Amino acid sequence: MTAEATAPAEPVAQRGRTILTGQALRHLAVALVAEASGAPAREISVRWTDDRGGLHAAVSVPLMLGDAAERTLADRGADLRSALMAGMAERAGRRVGGVDLRYTGVRRIQSRRVR
Repeated sequence: MTAEATAPAEPVAQRGRTILTGQALRHLAVALVAEASGAPAREISVRWTDDRGGLHAAVSVPLMLGDAAERTLADRGADLRSALMAGMAERAGRRVGGVDLRYTGVRRIQSRRVR
C-alpha cells in the first residue's frame, strides 16, 4: 500500500444560494428570546433595523417571575441580549450590533401538575 491511496477526497462544490428573509430572521429571534427568557413566543415581538451592515433588534418581552434564584433585571436583560446576539451569529451567520430590550409586563411561571 502507498501513502497516496489514503488522501481524503476534496469537497464537491454546490451551486445555488440560501436566502434568509426578514420574516425568517424575526421568527428565529423570537424563538431565541423565548428559549432564553421562558416567555411564550406569542407574547414576544422583535423588530430589526439596519446597524451599519449588521442588525439592531428592538425586543419586547414579558418579565417572567418564579425562578428559583431571582436575579436583577439588569442581569436578566444582559443574558437575553447575549443569547440573541450569540444565537443569531451561530444559527444565521448574522451580526447583531445591539439589542434594545423592553419588558412589557410581568408573568408568573406556574408549575403544572400532571395526573
